[in-house]
Amino acid sequence: MTLNGVTALILLYFNEFVVIHCYLPTFPNLVSMCNVFDAGCCKTAAVPAHVDTDPPIGQAAEMDIVAELTRANTIVDGLRQTSPNVIRLLSRLSENPSPRERTMIEDQLVNEIEAALYQGGVPPGMVPGLARLLATGIRMACAGRGGSVIVYFMCKTVQTLYALGQMIVSGFMHAVFAVVVESLARTTVDVYVKADEFNLRLLCVTCPQDRGLSID
Repeated sequence: MTLNGVTALILLYFNEFVVIHCYLPTFPNLVSMCNVFDAGCCKTAAVPAHVDTDPPIGQAAEMDIVAELTRANTIVDGLRQTSPNVIRLLSRLSENPSPRERTMIEDQLVNEIEAALYQGGVPPGMVPGLARLLATGIRMACAGRGGSVIVYFMCKTVQTLYALGQMIVSGFMHAVFAVVVESLARTTVDVYVKADEFNLRLLCVTCPQDRGLSID
């Protein structure tokens, strides 16, 4: 399998991210990774974002955080299926609009999602950040793992993975989850994606799409 220019650029992008933040040891060997995924590739990759806390949060707080994130995600999933405005806006978002048009569409989606989250009882302080995150069209699921939370972002394209990478490196993802976590527990938050996990998913979505294996 040959990596295209966009894929190689993202690999370099996240390799630099790892060097700067010292999250990983040696970068994985791309040739062996390609050989592993040549046998079958997935159509949707679940990219894990690690939300670590210091000091570690207790199980009760962890369950509260997962519950609120799940509640927000469930509300937005409902909108994606039942709200004509949201369905129309997401359809426009999938048509590869210009950066200016994308911003306008996402702003409209934020308004729709914010209203639904407020109405659904999501804590008000969490709503603006979660609405902005979920307005990108990226789906998420989350789970606790003892003292921290893992949020899985469902990505189907290289463009979606790149957008996720930008949200991590820019600090946007940290800002969103800092508000979510710190509103429920006295702690500080670090949010990151491990480069080996990211690149396995990247190679997964760049394989031929008629080989439907899923990675999570």
